[in-house]
Amino acid sequence: MRLSRSKVDLFIECSLCFWLDQKKKIKRPSGPPFTLNVAVDHLLKNEFDASRGKEVPERLAREGLSFVPAKHDSLNRWRENFKGVTRTYRGIEFFGAIDDLWQDMFGVHYVVDYKATSKADEVNLDADWQIAYKRQVEFYQWLLRGNQLEVSDQAWFVYANGIKGDEFFNDQLGFKTKLISYNGNASWIEPTLDSLVECLASESPPTASKDCPYCQYVVKRRFSDTQNVPDYQTVAVKVRLPIKAVRKANKDANGNHVLEILETSLDHRCQMDDLVTKVIKKNGGRITIPNKKKVLEAIYALQEIGKIRLQNGMAVLISNS
Repeated sequence: MRLSRSKVDLFIECSLCFWLDQKKKIKRPSGPPFTLNVAVDHLLKNEFDASRGKEVPERLAREGLSFVPAKHDSLNRWRENFKGVTRTYRGIEFFGAIDDLWQDMFGVHYVVDYKATSKADEVNLDADWQIAYKRQVEFYQWLLRGNQLEVSDQAWFVYANGIKGDEFFNDQLGFKTKLISYNGNASWIEPTLDSLVECLASESPPTASKDCPYCQYVVKRRFSDTQNVPDYQTVAVKVRLPIKAVRKANKDANGNHVLEILETSLDHRCQMDDLVTKVIKKNGGRITIPNKKKVLEAIYALQEIGKIRLQNGMAVLISNS
């Protein structure tokens, strides 16, 4: 079995969503691809590849850093989506595709991740949601250490920020790129993977995370649907009842629906065809001739006892006052 770093992050966000994804193949809705970010990644890789294994890139030298982009036989595979760096833990192969790897003069490696955005403020890693970025590089550090590589706790983000200026576009988009250092701590990974394995072994779904927007949407939708259930419904026959009694009960339910619709309609009136259709839909039935006849029978019965009157193709509720 293979699980990507993003699946581990899914488990951390919501164990129920992870369980449904893996056990029932029910996946969260996917968002649009960030194609501009992919383009920035590609260009940054081109930039650092020019110095790979040779010298300190100019971008790093300007910041007083002496890292050289690492040259490794497996680097191309480690950077490829769906392949990446792999490490087996408790019978599962975990993997993740890194953006880059730098090396210092002592042979210690540093995980590098490219990010791209466009915002007025200076880029940083201070937002709550950016904990996912930090977990990402920590997971890469853990994967690489499983490949007999000496990896520093220090990781680097090359964070490109698109500038929204007042100039014309002219087919050019300017960026201000910042190098951000982050000291990772991978101690959470193996305890988390132990819990993940237990989740996979369970045949019962776990509890949803209270912060999961997907699960909360489902809960709200279910609650909303229950508010639309009427207090009375057409009798569902579960035992053998006399046919006469069943017909009377269904007729009474249709009559109640007619009165309810008229009470909530403008001027307490409704066009006959619309009224018939609405009653059938409230019963969850299909618009068929037999169902229309049953509703019409209920409407005529209400007219006979003085609850409504029929006038010019309209059914009108008669006030009790």
